[in-house]
Amino acid sequence: MSVFFHPSESDINIELGEYQKFPKPGPDNGATERTPKSKLRHVSVVLLSFGLLCVLQGILNISLRVSPSEPTDEGETEEQSCAQGWVTYGCSCYYISSQRRSWDYSRQDCVHRGAHLVIINSRYEQFFLAGLTMAAWVGMTDREMEGTWIWVDGTPVNKHSLQWALGQPDGAFGGEDCGDLRTMTNFTGLNDFNCNARNQWICEQRLC
Repeated sequence: MSVFFHPSESDINIELGEYQKFPKPGPDNGATERTPKSKLRHVSVVLLSFGLLCVLQGILNISLRVSPSEPTDEGETEEQSCAQGWVTYGCSCYYISSQRRSWDYSRQDCVHRGAHLVIINSRYEQFFLAGLTMAAWVGMTDREMEGTWIWVDGTPVNKHSLQWALGQPDGAFGGEDCGDLRTMTNFTGLNDFNCNARNQWICEQRLC
């Protein structure tokens, strides 16, 4: 309620009226009316931004998978794979011949293929190779010194880490200076054999 005084010479008039309270302008009042719409716009912007990020991430992942790998250093090369007809195990490719030839012929054939007669480094590798053929030349010999077996790369054959066939090596039939791998009943493992005998062979090519 408001009161107004009008001074004059003769009398004083008093007028009574209703007092209307007007809201004070300020950030609180305006924010109260705009809050629902403002929040809605804010949520929409966030969702739109998140969606765009997901799309960009998907495009990036696809481009990384499709683009060919390039070496980062001068010494690095693209990942290699085995040629057709070769078998992969670990870091090596293996070729099992369909023919039967002497140990020396087999060794030269592997060299012509850019490989060498297989060098067996572990029993795991030996068991894998044993499942590929019943008998095949491998890259070991004791020609230089009888009883001292070495691989074609000059490293010694560790007799204790690999499995030899029962009673082998025995140097039978006047000398058996080349090695093969046998997978037969009651005769499975490395074996010394006559170098001129005709046998299948296994070539190995290292990838890494």
